[in-house]
Amino acid sequence: MIKKIKHKKLIAVVSAILIIIAAIAILEEVIEPSGYIRPDYQKEDISIILEKETFTEEDYKQLFYQTGLGKTAVDELMKKSDGKSEIIKFQEIFFRDNEVLCEPIGIITSQESIVNDEGKPMYGFNFAPYENGYVLITKATHSLGWRHGHAAIITDAERGETLEAVILGTNTMFQNINKWRVYPSFMMLKLKDTSQETLDEIAKFAKNNLNDVPYGLFVGLLSSKNPVPEKLKSTQCSHLVWYPFMQNGYDVDYDGSWLVTPKDIANSDLFEVVQIYGVDPEEIWP
Repeated sequence: MIKKIKHKKLIAVVSAILIIIAAIAILEEVIEPSGYIRPDYQKEDISIILEKETFTEEDYKQLFYQTGLGKTAVDELMKKSDGKSEIIKFQEIFFRDNEVLCEPIGIITSQESIVNDEGKPMYGFNFAPYENGYVLITKATHSLGWRHGHAAIITDAERGETLEAVILGTNTMFQNINKWRVYPSFMMLKLKDTSQETLDEIAKFAKNNLNDVPYGLFVGLLSSKNPVPEKLKSTQCSHLVWYPFMQNGYDVDYDGSWLVTPKDIANSDLFEVVQIYGVDPEEIWP
């Protein structure tokens, strides 16, 4: 009798585990298409706009929808001798279809990448001009059915250097910005109405205080969200981005809860969009 009871309990436990695994697999499949988009509207001729001496707000909006470039990026590119042709190239890439592959990068975490015909990761887009203190966001990572995404801060634009908390089990580290070009969804943000000197200070603070910090999922819950730098014991990707801005007086966490996520940062009213790719211009992260 006892053996039968133990056997039934074992079957129940195994069944529960299998149900959980199946549920997670279904969730992963459901969220997969939501991580990146191709514009579902018509590609238009933007050359007429680009011939203008000055752009209206409506012009900037149309360019954003056609190229993924915000006002700051358009203005910077238009300063270049070949800026118009570059912007048109951004448009061509913005409307391009990509092959996307999802692969595990950790025990519970998967990542989507743009791949070539052989299934190898490839660069899918070009960057708009960027500076120190700009923030990078992608929706391309998810765990157990939750599309949490990933975030980074540019700490040395000249060298193409970002600072990131890459994955659980590793310390924060400097990365090459080009790794972001394989993600099928991408956002580049900058603080609104802020001098480059301020952004340089924020990037410098991150570089001096947030490199080689242990990854901590529960920073803000089991430890202070905004400690003095000497007492910062752990961080995670979006907290790493949020913390140097907060230390300089800018709370870029949209909902202000203990957990700051890439989505919170993407939706912060303190940021303007420099560039998007594989993201809906109407609502970059609903």
